[in-house]
Amino acid sequence: MGNFKRRIKQYTKDCAVRIKSFMWECSYDYMVFKNFDLKHQPIKPQRIIEVSFFLPARNQILICCDGSSRGNPGAAGYGFVCRDELGGCIYAGATGLVIATNYIAELMAITGAAEWAIQNNKLDICINSDSKAAVSAYMSGRLPWFMQVRWKRIKEILNNIQLVHSLREVNFSADSMAKKGAGLVRGGKLIFNSKPSFIPDLESPEKIYYRFC
Repeated sequence: MGNFKRRIKQYTKDCAVRIKSFMWECSYDYMVFKNFDLKHQPIKPQRIIEVSFFLPARNQILICCDGSSRGNPGAAGYGFVCRDELGGCIYAGATGLVIATNYIAELMAITGAAEWAIQNNKLDICINSDSKAAVSAYMSGRLPWFMQVRWKRIKEILNNIQLVHSLREVNFSADSMAKKGAGLVRGGKLIFNSKPSFIPDLESPEKIYYRFC
C-alpha cells in the first residue's frame, strides 16, 4: 500500500507542470499542495461585490424567475416568485418540463412568468432572471422558433414589461422554486399563494448581499 501511495504521489508531481489555473488562498488548497509536494500556484484574486435587491415600482409586480436542469440537458423545470410593491409574496409556482438544457429552462421561466401575469390580470410587470443570456435573447428577439409566437402575443397583451438581469445572490427564492420544478414530471405544477415554507427567507431590500468572484 505504501508503494502504491508513493507511485500516485510521484505521478501527480510529474504531471503538475500541466496545472495552469489559480489556487484559492485557503487552508484546504495549501494542504493539498503540501501533501503532494507541489509548488504553489498563483493565488486567484478575489473580489467581494455588494449586491442589493429592489422591490418593484408602485402598482407593478416583480417576478423573480429561474430555470433548472439536472444534467444539462436533463430533467428540467422552472419556477418563479411574485412580489408586490410592499415586498409581499403573492404567488410562487414551479413547473416541470421535458428533458432540456439550463438555457431552455431559463427561457421557459420568463415566458411562464409572463403568461401567469396575463392570466391573473397583472399587466405591469418586472421580470428578474439571473440568466444574462436569457434576458439578452428576449430583449434582442433572438429566441428559438418555438417560443417566438408565444412571446409576440405576450408583448401585445402586457401594458409594460421590464426584463432585468439580476445576480443569483438576489434571486435565490426563484432558484429554490426552479429546483422544485426540475423534480416534477412534464407539466406537473406546484402552486403557492404565499411564501412556500421550504424558502426560509425572501430577498430583502433592507439587506446587503455579497458576491465573491
